[in-house]
Amino acid sequence: MLRKLTAMLCMAFLAFSFAIPAQAADSPQVVEAFGCNFLDGKDFDDLDQAAEYFASQRSKIDSSALQKIRSVMWVPVLGSVNVDVVWFNGNMTFNEWAEVHEAISGTSVGRSIQAQFNDVLDCPGSSLHTSENLFRNDKAFTGDTVVIESYRCELSPGKTIADTDAAIAAWKPVFAKAVAATDAASIVGRRIPLISGSGFDLTYYLVWDDNSAYAAGNSALQADPENAKSAEMFAAAHRCESALFSGQIMVQPAE
Repeated sequence: MLRKLTAMLCMAFLAFSFAIPAQAADSPQVVEAFGCNFLDGKDFDDLDQAAEYFASQRSKIDSSALQKIRSVMWVPVLGSVNVDVVWFNGNMTFNEWAEVHEAISGTSVGRSIQAQFNDVLDCPGSSLHTSENLFRNDKAFTGDTVVIESYRCELSPGKTIADTDAAIAAWKPVFAKAVAATDAASIVGRRIPLISGSGFDLTYYLVWDDNSAYAAGNSALQADPENAKSAEMFAAAHRCESALFSGQIMVQPAE
């Protein structure tokens, strides 16, 4: 699960707060994603065991970047998603990502960690993205799982990332007002692929406490007349496919 970079999905991390720390300009924050299916006879209990093995064994490897990793699992709820789970590794810069992969492939303990995941999942799709936070309020997430809206987008002809920046600038104050009306915790992020075979140019994710918060936040947003402008700008900038997931942290950074 910590190797095999070739092509596909994307998104998400937190402590439960998908916070993106400060980063050096020459080493952006990155996230790698794997779209996976369970091997015959394997299930979530087996994946839990693989994650626990990873968390328990990585301290034996001399890599500060590996100790920092936060791994998150997304499970599809609604939408056209052709995998059982999406697994993300994050909380690392691009340079730290390189260190992590060298630590996994270059040590016997690292290879044993990889083998645990290989025995549970087949991951035909993977990708690597830069990651940035677009919105985060000061509310804390209350449960072990969250609800995640996911959007994979393809830029419209003649449009660029700058056009999405303009849409985001118009959307942000309207979204902040809608979230404030619900008193819910929420985080929104954008990711741009470095390696991906999906054909999509960028992705967004919106994180909510639960289904009730997700419904209340979107209802408040849709009811605000000011939302129409940013919605029109987003629609002009790109075409997006959406899905809904349940998310859960599987491996926290080592203390």
